[in-house]
Amino acid sequence: MKKILLAAATRGEIDPFISYLQSHYQALEEDVFQNKKHQIHILISGVGMMQSAFTLARALTKQPYDAAMQAGIAGAFDTRLQLGEVVAVQSECYGDLGAEDKEHFIDIIDLGFIQPDAFPFQAGRIENEQPIFIGAALPMYPSLSVNSVSGQKSTIDARSAKYHCTLETMEGIAFHYACSQIKIPFLQIRAISNYVTPRNKADWNIPLALQQLNHYLIETFK
Repeated sequence: MKKILLAAATRGEIDPFISYLQSHYQALEEDVFQNKKHQIHILISGVGMMQSAFTLARALTKQPYDAAMQAGIAGAFDTRLQLGEVVAVQSECYGDLGAEDKEHFIDIIDLGFIQPDAFPFQAGRIENEQPIFIGAALPMYPSLSVNSVSGQKSTIDARSAKYHCTLETMEGIAFHYACSQIKIPFLQIRAISNYVTPRNKADWNIPLALQQLNHYLIETFK
């Protein structure tokens, strides 16, 4: 039996999957479910890097897990991805940690406060070199994590040019960092809710992204 930690920033993102577990798995305690193959521990980490880092560190050091997963939604810089598409994250980097120098942004790596190849970083990114796929394998893309999601053209253009990432998240790097430090196999999965364009929520499709994300989780853990 595999013991798996499944983290999400908010309960609403994985509520349909939790309902599935309540109906088809045995509830051992609150947010802990088990069948013959898996014991799944649900962790609601909170939105953003700070809350996620704390809750993940506390959970991962409290007891051993065979693997960890993070599930949520993401924006896509690449419009060739479809809204609602479920993907995995190959690597994470900081997208807005650093300093502004007039109209330029100097990130934490360029400032020299984090060495680009100091563990767990590789060339300024935290890679998932051996992702754990429990169900069907997903296409994998690089992502950046931000405290403020991109919403104006100048920011989008600057981040795209500097980091060459496909996805934008708010918690991903905290998850990659914690799992790399604990040395636990991990997988971050995201459903595309919007394209990273000047902010226009009318073009987003969060309900579709959440539907597809939970469908993937349910099918994986059947």
